[in-house]
Amino acid sequence: MKQIPIQRAEGFYSPPPKMRPDAWATVPPAERVWRWYEVQAQRRVAPPAGMLIGEITHARINHGRWVADCVCGSAQIVTPDDPRFACPECGYGWARVVFPDNPEAAEAEVIERPPHERNWWPGDPARGRRTPPADIRKEPLPPEPDPFPGPLAEEPPTRGRD
Repeated sequence: MKQIPIQRAEGFYSPPPKMRPDAWATVPPAERVWRWYEVQAQRRVAPPAGMLIGEITHARINHGRWVADCVCGSAQIVTPDDPRFACPECGYGWARVVFPDNPEAAEAEVIERPPHERNWWPGDPARGRRTPPADIRKEPLPPEPDPFPGPLAEEPPTRGRD
C-alpha cells in the first residue's frame, strides 16, 4: 500500500489553484483554515483576536488527519507545530490544542492501516474517551438475539356473520 502521510494543517489548507502555491507561506498553520474557509465558503471571516483563557481541546487522528473538535460540532485540521484552534463556523475563539507528548508515535501507530481506519483518540477523561486497542477486531460480531423467541402467535379469529 502506498504510504500516505497523516495530514496536518500546514499540508492540508493550501491556496486555491488561481493563487501561487506559497501564497499562504507566511500565515501560521492554525490561521490557514480561515483563509481556506473564505475561499471555500466564499464568505469573509476574521479570526478571533485573543486566546480563550483555560479553554483546551484534545487533538485526535480521524481518517488520517489531525483534527480538533469545536463545541458547535464542527472540526478543523490542526497541527502540533501551531497548537491553536478557532472555529470559522461559529466564531469560537482561540483555544489551546493538546497533542500527545509524541505525535509522531501516534501517527506511527496508525500509519499501516488503510486511510479510513487511521483513527487515534487520546485518553481524555473529560469526554470519556479511551485509546482504542492497537489491533482492531476483524472477526464478525455474533448475531443479535431474536427479540421475539418462540413460535409466532396464531392469528386472532375473524368475526363472521351469523
